Amino acid sequence: MSKYKVMLLAFVFITSCNNSRIPSDIIKPSQMQDILWDMIRGDVLAQEIVRGDSTRNIKNESFAIAQKVFSIHHINRDKFETSMDFYTKHPELLKIIFDSLKAVKTRSRYLKIEKNRPDKIRPHFPPDIIKTK
Repeated sequence: MSKYKVMLLAFVFITSCNNSRIPSDIIKPSQMQDILWDMIRGDVLAQEIVRGDSTRNIKNESFAIAQKVFSIHHINRDKFETSMDFYTKHPELLKIIFDSLKAVKTRSRYLKIEKNRPDKIRPHFPPDIIKTK
């Protein structure tokens, strides 16, 4: 086995063991990624709600949606904030989470583009209406 393969295997082994450094009271990276993704989407939703109804307050809407996200993921605000503090103090772990979020965003954008490609769009009328010359 070449020296590079050994180094690659060692790197994969070390990075896969990152969870062992995370205390049990901290949200695990995969769940934290899901929570942050939902929080980002919730903030966008709050902005849309406020844009559509000027009587609503962005701060109140964001708070209510965040509470719903916490409920969905079976956590509370304190656990989320404690976990964010931990990840902020461990930027190498936070980078992994944010890189995963970026990959999810890129993948969802790619799927949206693929779904809307012109060759995938079908006409909304029967083909016999189209007259060829």
